[in-house]
Amino acid sequence: MSLAHSPAAFTIRPAGPPDLPAWLALRMAFWPEDSEAAHREQMADILGDADQAALLLFQDGGRLCGFAEVTIHPRAIGCETHRVGYLEGWFVEEGLRRCGHGRRLVEEAERWAASRGAREMASDTQLDNGISRAAHARLGYEEVQALVHFRKRLRSD
Repeated sequence: MSLAHSPAAFTIRPAGPPDLPAWLALRMAFWPEDSEAAHREQMADILGDADQAALLLFQDGGRLCGFAEVTIHPRAIGCETHRVGYLEGWFVEEGLRRCGHGRRLVEEAERWAASRGAREMASDTQLDNGISRAAHARLGYEEVQALVHFRKRLRSD
């Protein structure tokens, strides 16, 4: 592994208003189905709520290359406590994956949640997202439930 990809060559810190353009670009790469307006609204919510945080991964030189978004939930499926850290999203640019950066982001998210009284962490992913399921398992997360959601459009007579 080259120094450019070693965890020591990167820093993690909370997001702030100056980070919005680069953070927005990463969010749009991770959640392309959401509109830019929806991303901006969610980002403003995160920055304005003490029970939400975005942790940003910067490469030496100041280039943003990953993020983890974490919240505090009153409860979560499979958890026994009533103040749970929740890993809402976690993304590292493709060329920097499998080098420990994602692990560092999640560990920092876990520390953030613990500092706010959480004693458990939760997360979710799609049933067919094998990469995410394997990544969670490598970090010590256990699957607690599989769920399929349904919908039906109603006629508006």
